[in-house]
Amino acid sequence: PLTSEAQRREMALFHGRWGQLDQPTTTEQARIALYRFDLTNELLSDSDTPVMTRARAALWRGDAPQVLQMLADEGSAQAAVLRAGALEQLGRVPEAVSTLAVVRGNLQPQTVTDAAELSATAQAIVMLARLEGNPARDYGLAMSLWGKVRSEIDPLYWPAYVAEARLLIDKDNLTEAADALIEALRLNPTSGEAWRLLGRLTLNGYDFDAAGRCMAALRKINPQHLMADLLEAELLLTQKDAQSARAVAEQALGRYPGQRELLAHLAAAEALAYNDHDARAVLDHLDALSPHTPLGYFTVGRYLSKARQYPAGAEMLRTAIQRSGNWPRPRIELGLMQMQWGKDKEAVAELSHAARLDPFNRQAANQLKLAREMQGYHRIATEHFEIRYKPGIDEALARDMPDELERVYRHLTRVFRYRPPVPTVIEIMPDEPRFAVRITGMPDIWTVAACTGDVIALTPPRAGPNQHGTFDWLRVVHHEFVHTITLNQTGYRIPHWFTEGCAVSMEPYDRTYNECVLLARALSQNQLLDLDEINWAFVRPKTPIQRALAYGQSTWMVQYIISRYGYAAVIKMLEHYRDGATDRQAIRRATGRGADLLMADFRTWATGQVRTWGLHEPAVDEADAPSIADLTSDTATPDDSLLDSLLTKYPDHPGLLHAVARRDIELGDPQQARQSVLRYAAARPVDPWPYSQLLKWAAQTNRADELIGSLEQLDRHEDKTGKWAIQLAKAHRAAGALDAASNAVTRALHRQPYNPGYRELAATVALHHNDLPSALHQLKALAILEPARAIHRTRLAALYAKMGRDQDAQAAAEAARKLDP
Repeated sequence: PLTSEAQRREMALFHGRWGQLDQPTTTEQARIALYRFDLTNELLSDSDTPVMTRARAALWRGDAPQVLQMLADEGSAQAAVLRAGALEQLGRVPEAVSTLAVVRGNLQPQTVTDAAELSATAQAIVMLARLEGNPARDYGLAMSLWGKVRSEIDPLYWPAYVAEARLLIDKDNLTEAADALIEALRLNPTSGEAWRLLGRLTLNGYDFDAAGRCMAALRKINPQHLMADLLEAELLLTQKDAQSARAVAEQALGRYPGQRELLAHLAAAEALAYNDHDARAVLDHLDALSPHTPLGYFTVGRYLSKARQYPAGAEMLRTAIQRSGNWPRPRIELGLMQMQWGKDKEAVAELSHAARLDPFNRQAANQLKLAREMQGYHRIATEHFEIRYKPGIDEALARDMPDELERVYRHLTRVFRYRPPVPTVIEIMPDEPRFAVRITGMPDIWTVAACTGDVIALTPPRAGPNQHGTFDWLRVVHHEFVHTITLNQTGYRIPHWFTEGCAVSMEPYDRTYNECVLLARALSQNQLLDLDEINWAFVRPKTPIQRALAYGQSTWMVQYIISRYGYAAVIKMLEHYRDGATDRQAIRRATGRGADLLMADFRTWATGQVRTWGLHEPAVDEADAPSIADLTSDTATPDDSLLDSLLTKYPDHPGLLHAVARRDIELGDPQQARQSVLRYAAARPVDPWPYSQLLKWAAQTNRADELIGSLEQLDRHEDKTGKWAIQLAKAHRAAGALDAASNAVTRALHRQPYNPGYRELAATVALHHNDLPSALHQLKALAILEPARAIHRTRLAALYAKMGRDQDAQAAAEAARKLDP
């Protein structure tokens, strides 16, 4: 309950309900200006304005000397935090430590009854621990003080929630940080810091739309809100849009030339634009304002790391560490980058140091735990690869890889005319959470494999708890190794759409029917992505289908470029990207066509592609269109006379042919149905449905050739399981075609390498073919996958004996006897 008009006005002001204030006083206007981050407002420099209001504005502007001058005689914890912030901005860290140490030494929380003072004391404790290099020391104390503010002193004191969120973000406890920020905004929907921090959390998950909404909320409070400028610069840097980030930072620096974070963002923008001289100039200017500050080098290093500019990023982060060895963040960022870079030993060293400084940081703890575990992984070296795996059943997959990988290497390096400078590391992570930590530092990710340059990590293609499920590992490695090539080939400057288009186009399988339908529909509905939006559809899709569309369309575009201009154009584009060209520049230089004209040509070519797939919309009379739509729908009730009439008029209409095929199947005349299905298959060759029907009839009528042909077609569209390939292997084996049977069972094992039944068939086919080394390979894999079954050791003993390897045969027999006396 409010007991006075003054209290009501204070509450309205403090909680951002400024519209409730009739004729605000000058002091109230100054505080409103501060809350709106209208930091150039003349009231925030007026000596009649309360000193703490002026000091807070000056600190945000970067006017650190003014802060010290204003607060020279102020003795509160709030003033101490502001003075320490100013001293740190000026590079006077020892003085900042001394200032904060006084606050900590005077701490008597049981006697403090002012929410602002106790919250500021907690801030001082956190800041002191960071500057002294012991950020974990008083983590619990600070959290308990903010808890006391909320639970005992003033549950409505929203700055405590913002301060707590800031600390939680520093520990990578993002869920609880988000909860604290939402509570702060519930209490004050105009809190600029809360909106900015919430926006940064969304950027951590590459949710650019959500970050944009946070930015819009800030711009609504103040079109020139400093927090909006900082958040927008961070968003653009994350998107690698260096030019736009530079413009935002420079415009804001026109208002606040001493703002250190803006200068750090400007330096990062110059670095991402490969303007090394200008980046160094900004860093030198930042040093002149804040001698020996790590802020600029850390910010530049962080964004270079995100852009996979590893050597340059490492140099910047090491400089930040040299300047502030007690600050964990640069070490954590460097350790995470080294994990991505494949420098595991160096990563362990940095992350270990960071964990000693701050054991509460979740990302560092997750990565360090995994990095230490990976030190014990087994390794298989080939000429151009190193395969790493955790001891156990993953060895079966690892042992499948060497010859396949070298074949991939020979093919793809010939296509792209480039050889990576160092061996590529293939890491089989034991499960999905470990894979996610390996790639992002946190146990949550949506994909099955990722390339970070010279390292390719993948989840195991198997079902079960914490597993992603089965998939074709060889197809995935084809895809990811193209990334290794093109990233190295371009100095990591290749745009997302082009590297994905190159990678998918090199996968050894056809486009699936669903992908064809997706592309055809997007083309017909004018929903294809334009060149300016396709890159970010991979990481921030605006609709549920946009990520899949980005992959499919990128591949389509690369295939168009190859069909029209040859592989040489792809190589030229890679060269131009390496030299720093934009998409539009690279396209024009490699093809001689402007990007807009090329996209128009691509759409024309794509229309022809869709026609060959049988997924086009044939021209029909306007009067017939409704009837055709009804007859070709999934829920249609056949009208035989109308269907036959329309098919006579439009004999090549794929939809009508499909409707006829379905009708004839239901009528039960196998011969007529078979002819109808074959006509539909010819009209729409990308649809696997006809072959599933033909397969049933072939099995019933013992048509071996049609059985095999149908299985081959179905297998071409399958990349998740070996169900068709294994049937195909059995059919070939029955026909005595052992080479074909071996190839088919190998394809099945690419998708389900942990399936013992598939391994047994592969071994059987190899033995019938007298390919004893291949049979031995499969029997060893079976012993790994099912170590408790004596039969595998017994068979190994028999095979070793057949091969004349008596000692190995005896060892295998003894191992079998131990399992089953």
